[in-house]
Amino acid sequence: MEKLVTVNDVRERYGCSRQTARKYIRQCNPHMEKPLATTQRAFNEWESSRTVSEPRCKLLLEEFNRLKRGEPVIVPRRR
Repeated sequence: MEKLVTVNDVRERYGCSRQTARKYIRQCNPHMEKPLATTQRAFNEWESSRTVSEPRCKLLLEEFNRLKRGEPVIVPRRR
């Protein structure tokens, strides 16, 4: 059987309140209500869906590549 993630596990991981941890678990699909828990796999999928690994916007990707090459980046200023 797969390990279950409980409210206390989420609180330890993120250092958040019980209410926030409960909200996070309810966003996972599937989850159980009594007791409130979800599977480790569902929690990992939820977490990866909320994690940004690369810039998704084409312009940001170009700027990111310029920075990696060491080229100067011009930041437009508001007037």
